[in-house]
Amino acid sequence: MTLIEFFDKDTIKNILSVLTIKPDRIVYIYDSAVTDDKYFAALKKCFKKHLPGIKLEKIPVDINNVRDIYGKTSGVIKKYGDCVMELTGGSELMMIAGHRAGLDGHIRMYYTDIAAGKIMDIDDPDFTMDTVRLTLDDFMDAKGAQFVGESHREPDEKNYDSILNMCHYIFKDLRNWSYTCGYLQAVNSVMEYGLNFSANMTFIHKDGRKYRPNPGMLEAFEKNGFIKNLSMSNNRVSFTYLYPEAKTYMTTYGLWLEMFVFISAKRLGKFSDVKLGAMIDWDAYDDIRAAGNEIDVIIMENSIPVFISCKLRGISTPDINELYIQKKRLGGWFSKGVIVTSGDDKIKNTGTFKKAEEFGIIVLDRKDIKSRDFGERLYRAITEQDIVALKWRRV
Repeated sequence: MTLIEFFDKDTIKNILSVLTIKPDRIVYIYDSAVTDDKYFAALKKCFKKHLPGIKLEKIPVDINNVRDIYGKTSGVIKKYGDCVMELTGGSELMMIAGHRAGLDGHIRMYYTDIAAGKIMDIDDPDFTMDTVRLTLDDFMDAKGAQFVGESHREPDEKNYDSILNMCHYIFKDLRNWSYTCGYLQAVNSVMEYGLNFSANMTFIHKDGRKYRPNPGMLEAFEKNGFIKNLSMSNNRVSFTYLYPEAKTYMTTYGLWLEMFVFISAKRLGKFSDVKLGAMIDWDAYDDIRAAGNEIDVIIMENSIPVFISCKLRGISTPDINELYIQKKRLGGWFSKGVIVTSGDDKIKNTGTFKKAEEFGIIVLDRKDIKSRDFGERLYRAITEQDIVALKWRRV
C-alpha cells in the first residue's frame, strides 16, 4: 500500500500518520522550493527504525499551481493503484488539489487530529484510528538532529528521595543556598581536594571577595546524604562528598530545580519520555558534532514534545523568547513550552508572566515548586493547554 503525504514544515505532520498507517511506500508531494535533501534523509532514518522495508519517494510541485499539484498527485495514484492519502500537512492549495485527485482516483483519504491522537476517514464519520505514540528520538531523527550528550548526568534513582528532600530545603532558603553555593564554587576554583573539602570558614578569593557558607545548609547536606564527616568551627570547615555527583550538585546553583522537575516528571509515570539537560546537534549530517542549545528538561506527552526551562530566579523576556524559539525549532506548532521559576511572576501577574501567556508558555512559579504535588501540577498544566487554540494567539 502507498501512502501519499503532503510535506509540511511541522515535523509531527510528516511522521505521525506514516508510523501509524505503516505503508509499504510513502510518497511526499513537496514544495519545489525545498532543495535540501537532508529533510528526506532525516525522515527515512526515522521510518527505517520502525518500518525497515519502507520505500520513500518525493515529488516536487509548484505549490501555487493547483493543476501541477493535481496532475502529479493523480499520477502517483495511477502509477501505484493501491493508495491512500493523508491531508493534514502541506499548503491549502495542496489540500484542495490533493482532495480532488483523491476523489477522482477513488482512494481513501484521511485527516489526523494530532491533539486528539486520532486519524479519521474524511468520507466515513464512523472510522477512527488511534495514532502511535512518538518518542523524542522519532522527532530528533525526523528533524535531522541528534542528542550529543547531557550537560548533567541523570541522578541515580536510589538518590531521588534525598535529592527531593534537599530541593525542598533549598527552595525555602534560596538566600543561604546562594551564599553556600558561592562559597563552595570559590573554594573549588582555587583548591582541588577530590572528594575531600577543607577551607577557612571565611574564604577570601584572589579577587578580594569574601565568601562564607551557611552552617545550617551544610548540615542539611550531611543529613540528606550528600556529605559526611562534617566539621565546622569559627575558623574552619571540612567534610567529604559521599559520591562525585554530590560535588557537582553542591557547586551548581540552578541544577537543583532541574533535578526537581526531572524527578517529579519521571516519578509521575504519565510521560513517555523524560530527559535531563539534553544537548542537541541540530545538523546530524554535517559530520561535525556541535552542540546547540541545552534544554533543561524535555518530556513527551502523547506524541507532543514539551520543553521545560528551569530558572532558580525570576524570569525575564529573553528567557521566554529563548524557550519559544527552542520549542518551535524542534516541535513546530505542535509542541509546548514550560518555564519553572522560583520567582513570583505568576502569583503577582507580572508583565513578564503576561508576555509568557501571549507566547503560549506555561509558567509554574515559587508556589508550585514549594508544593508537595508539583508533578501533578505540571501534568495538569501541560495536558490542559489547548495547542490548537494557541495557533490563533497574536504573537
